[in-house]
Amino acid sequence: MSDTPTNQADGTCETTVTEMISITDQVGRNVMKALNDPDAVAVITTLVPGVSGDRVVSLGLTDEQMHHVGLLLNQIQAEDEAAAEDEERCIGFQCQIPKA
Repeated sequence: MSDTPTNQADGTCETTVTEMISITDQVGRNVMKALNDPDAVAVITTLVPGVSGDRVVSLGLTDEQMHHVGLLLNQIQAEDEAAAEDEERCIGFQCQIPKA
């Protein structure tokens, strides 16, 4: 945590980690807390299993980080579309064999 007041942007977003409670309550609280950061434009939330207990971890994303996430999602979608057009691809043990 920093000594910077939460109402001033500092170019980074704080990570929120808390103990598990009702999953809907926990995710909602984490997301809202992460969005209170003035630099946060979106939030990534994940469940992290642990020995002493599971945790919900939420990380606010800056506009630059969200831009990079968008680029990655577009790249993955393009790769998926290219793979779907590949007639020689295999899915599990199912492969198309050319008739020629």
